[in-house]
Amino acid sequence: MTAAVPNRPLLRASGIVKRYDAVRSLVKARRRVLTAVDNVSFDVMPGETLGLVGESGCGKSTLGRCLTRLTELSDGRLEFDGAEIGELSNAALRPFRARLQMVFQDPYASLNPRRRVGDLLAEPLRVHRLCSEKEIPDRVAELLASVELPAEHASRFPHEFSGGQRQRIGIARAIALKPKLIVADEPVSALDVSVQAQIVNLFCDLRERFGLTYVFIAHDLAVVRQISTRVAVMYLGSVVEIGAADEIFEAPRHPYTAALLEAIPEPHAGRRTASGESARRVAREVPSPLAPPPGCRFEPRCPRAQDRCRAERPMLSAAPGGAGTLAACHFPLS
Repeated sequence: MTAAVPNRPLLRASGIVKRYDAVRSLVKARRRVLTAVDNVSFDVMPGETLGLVGESGCGKSTLGRCLTRLTELSDGRLEFDGAEIGELSNAALRPFRARLQMVFQDPYASLNPRRRVGDLLAEPLRVHRLCSEKEIPDRVAELLASVELPAEHASRFPHEFSGGQRQRIGIARAIALKPKLIVADEPVSALDVSVQAQIVNLFCDLRERFGLTYVFIAHDLAVVRQISTRVAVMYLGSVVEIGAADEIFEAPRHPYTAALLEAIPEPHAGRRTASGESARRVAREVPSPLAPPPGCRFEPRCPRAQDRCRAERPMLSAAPGGAGTLAACHFPLS
């Protein structure tokens, strides 16, 4: 693994946009476009874990697939390890695949049910020619040991494992090529709570052992707080707040972030924000991404909305009193 350049982001997303044709038509007036990811920018530094949170449908998973180039970008610039990869062809992108991997939400769907686990783990080693045929069995055993599974499991099929074990296999496959960065898309959402804790602990252990960097996508804020060093909050395709994990959880600046935290079950009622005012739970449904509000996208649901919010879209900027926190809000919480 090559040494990271100090102070240079391992991953830099600049103005990432992903659009889909929601209604296809030869008549231009009838075409409708859904913007799943809208002008998202952030850096991920070597060794850190960026937690990406938000409601279902906010564009987290689509963004994760854009970051790994499993989904093509509609616009924007994507740099990985100092190289621009957003517009590379599949052939030119291949050398970067080993260093940029993904762990998927459903481990059963992402594992070929007709192939044994040993074959699934050996395939990337063969494709990228990292091992000779003689060395592959030992390397497969090492990968299984890294995720706390016995070597004899290599001869089994995916359906013979529990959900937690299948996710361990998915993680083993992701680290097979010794990547620098892993994008984990809701990796624990389909698991029991006790198993979730084990998988999160495994992610933390692998980060320390192999110097990994993560973009960790989840909707469970408790899990995100446990593993993340920084947190980015998404709403309707855009990042509305980003900052250090402790700062985000203890003193949220965006009303939407405060509402998400208010929704976490707490043993003590009446949890309050840093400003002393209770973070009121938002009302109404999420606006349609086909017809987002013209100003602030959170305005129809925000208890602090004013006329400026309806007319002018806020950009990410330094929040008052926030140590490095950026919030897209005209009237942030103090």
